[in-house]
Amino acid sequence: MPKSARLFAMLAMAPIAAGLSCKPQPTQKSAPSAFAATELSAQLAAALTDLAKTLPADEALGLLTAALKADPSNTHARVEAEKILQETAWNLPLTELNHQLPIDQIAFAPPNNIWVSLSGKVNTTMRWNLENLEIESILFPTKTGKTRSLVFDSSHRTVVVQRGSVTLLCNAETLKPICDIGPLPEIFTPSAAIAFSAEGLLVAHPTRVSDQDPAVIWHLRDTSSGEIIRSSEPFTHNAPLPVAAHLDRHALRLLNPDGSLLEIPLSPIEPIITHLAKTPVKLLHAQFSQDGNTALTLQDLGPHLPPVTAMIQIKPEAAADDSLTPQSLANRFPWNTQPNIWSGLLNQSTENPLKITGRQLHLRSSQHAPLRVGSQITAAAIHHDKVMIGEMNGKLTIYQILPKPKKLPPANPAPPLDTKSLKALEYLTKFVTGLSYDEVTRSFSEVKSAARLQTLSTCDFKAIRKVFPNLDFTPTITAFKSAAQRSPTPEAFIPLWDRLAHADLTAESWPEILNLSEELSEHPWHQKLTQAVVSRGADQQTDSGWTAPARMAEIFASNDAPSIQAAIAATGGKGPAAAAALSLALASVHPEWIETCLTSAMDLPPFLRKLAQSRIAWLRGRKPEALAGWPDVLPSLTEIRLREDWEGWEQADFSPALEQLRIDASEVLAGLNVPENSTPEQRTAIIARFKEPATLKALGRPRFADACLRAAIAFSNFKENPQDALLLASLARDLGAPPEPCLRIEALALTALGDYQAAHPRWIQLLTEHSVETHQPADYAEAAYTAFENSEPQQAMQILTTGLHRFSTDGNFAMRAGWVALLTGNSERAYQFLLTGKQIGFPEEKLENAMALLAIAAFQNGAMDDAAVFYNDLLIIAPEWSDPATLESLAWPEELKAPLRELAE
Repeated sequence: MPKSARLFAMLAMAPIAAGLSCKPQPTQKSAPSAFAATELSAQLAAALTDLAKTLPADEALGLLTAALKADPSNTHARVEAEKILQETAWNLPLTELNHQLPIDQIAFAPPNNIWVSLSGKVNTTMRWNLENLEIESILFPTKTGKTRSLVFDSSHRTVVVQRGSVTLLCNAETLKPICDIGPLPEIFTPSAAIAFSAEGLLVAHPTRVSDQDPAVIWHLRDTSSGEIIRSSEPFTHNAPLPVAAHLDRHALRLLNPDGSLLEIPLSPIEPIITHLAKTPVKLLHAQFSQDGNTALTLQDLGPHLPPVTAMIQIKPEAAADDSLTPQSLANRFPWNTQPNIWSGLLNQSTENPLKITGRQLHLRSSQHAPLRVGSQITAAAIHHDKVMIGEMNGKLTIYQILPKPKKLPPANPAPPLDTKSLKALEYLTKFVTGLSYDEVTRSFSEVKSAARLQTLSTCDFKAIRKVFPNLDFTPTITAFKSAAQRSPTPEAFIPLWDRLAHADLTAESWPEILNLSEELSEHPWHQKLTQAVVSRGADQQTDSGWTAPARMAEIFASNDAPSIQAAIAATGGKGPAAAAALSLALASVHPEWIETCLTSAMDLPPFLRKLAQSRIAWLRGRKPEALAGWPDVLPSLTEIRLREDWEGWEQADFSPALEQLRIDASEVLAGLNVPENSTPEQRTAIIARFKEPATLKALGRPRFADACLRAAIAFSNFKENPQDALLLASLARDLGAPPEPCLRIEALALTALGDYQAAHPRWIQLLTEHSVETHQPADYAEAAYTAFENSEPQQAMQILTTGLHRFSTDGNFAMRAGWVALLTGNSERAYQFLLTGKQIGFPEEKLENAMALLAIAAFQNGAMDDAAVFYNDLLIIAPEWSDPATLESLAWPEELKAPLRELAE
């Protein structure tokens, strides 16, 4: 019989064999003989032993124990069991935290701090103190999907949390936001791109230049305030982006994909330096060592070879740093399903110390028993002899890796196994593996920690010594007994559920939030929570000094100032009633009520404080102060709530107050908008408002500069107002508006005024000092014309030629260049420009004039046959050009009309 068939047959008979007795039975029909039973048990034991070789250590030991119970004389099973016990490090679950919401990230800081990021309907991160098993801080909840990154400085005092499109720099201990550092581009691996200085005082990170400009830029910030100390130049759209960053007290170093190093000193007066790689490479991912002298990289060797990991020495003379060894990397960087070194740099590496498949975690650093959990593993962290596993079902389990037994000098041959030693072996197997093998159903079941402890106390280790005389289990037993196995009380989760319950979340969140564990659902606080969720606005506890929001609305409706002031003071400065009071005060016309709210407020979000102060200033007639500092487009409350902690202020509706601010700003700006069909009188009145000093004070510099620019653009469309357009554009540029459109309007206005000497320098400044991406074809045509008017014809031609190179597919510009060249007497260059435009293709609406100019240029250059052809083409397009009256109606110079008259004869 083949081996596989024998294994199948033996395992299929396992329940029968396990139930057979070795005593002879009355008849052969009712039971096998004693000899047959012994032979069958031996075959079963051999099959189990063979099968054990294909299984993980914990399951294998369970089968080997069953094999020895079936056939105590099976030496092979005994040797295999001893080998597994000698070489395998077993694990023991110490603590289980059940959060009920999926876990995205975990991070551990010895000895007792662990951060857990949750998602699902809501997103939050909390910090547990494992010494007292209490939640000590919670990041304000939002509805922003998963936590993509959770990157700490080396001392775990500061953390960068990215969830959704928002990336926050936070105090790691309190989880209070310091500032929003802008979106982290998805192309980066967070742990490689976000770099803290060694002492944690500075942080460097990439982000986008702005919402409108997707170019990547690196900022260096002070971690205590979030203030930007220095920024890199933006990486252009096509530039390769760095794969890793390292920050020390002197400079930020960025490792580029070609192996070169970009060094950005912290001092803004020191230059940025690029160090080229000795041997160019193609890097896909990288991670700096802690000292920054080495980088572990994933290098692309080409289309036909798999990527390989390799070290790059940044400072070859520096001492070795072991922070890039597999075990160090496992301690430095937790595993999770979000972008990290395990999904990028070490994804396919054999040096990856972690292997996670579904509900199992395997440690590759040495032989370990697998760690098994109840649902999909979504996060894991390792710290020396501790492994922390987060699951989809919200459970976080902390395991301790138990030491292996000591190997003793070889002893005399082990004595035969008896019933006592087999029982001890069964207890030992359950103790170390946490699994129990059912010989009837041929299946494994989990042995809980308490039951494992019970089997330890029941196990006879003197009998075990007879089974495995070469092993001393004292280290394993000692570690097991000394491990503190604890679980938090239901009350430990109250800060989490209380924070979620008071957050302003949608109704869909409540079923999930209230789907607590059975143990917690029986807790009296659960009923209180449920009632608070259902009522959402019912009276709060009166002994805390709170007043119900509904009652607060009644008091404000009475318009009784003393009662209102007293009610505000009685709110306790935080909570639903305090939030309702501030919302109602902002809707009133009484600034003193708002001031009372601000005086009594506790932990008021910065946005609400600024909104309240603006409303006070507006009501007291200080419009400039009211609008100062606000952007042109006011943010939505939803966006603000993703960046600020509104604990205690979530439940009131502040959208009417924000809408009122929009109305106030629009009221001031309305008088500065130029209607499309405005009359001269309207434009005169608008200019007068811009000239009033109070207008600048009311709007503030940024908003006033933007209003000036918009008005300048509008005024430039009216031939009667070039002086006004010039004034507004110059004012906008001086106040910080984008310089390119301002220079363009100034130059056009001066050209319209005939001041070519003043217009020309502005065109040259626009074309030479600002990015080509901001240029327009007409800029080159107008600059060339002013150069001609300033008696610089050679420069005019150079400008037109440059413009034609930069807009080589723009037939309209080629025609304008030809027109300017004709006006300046450069007929030869004009002919070249116009022929190029004809080859490109003139716009349909400009084709008539283009053919006329071609005929003129050809005529002036003596190409009479070509001139005749172009003139005939012109008449086909527009026969009226043969009428002398058409030429007389043109406001063209006489020297341009003359060739057309001669061609018409």
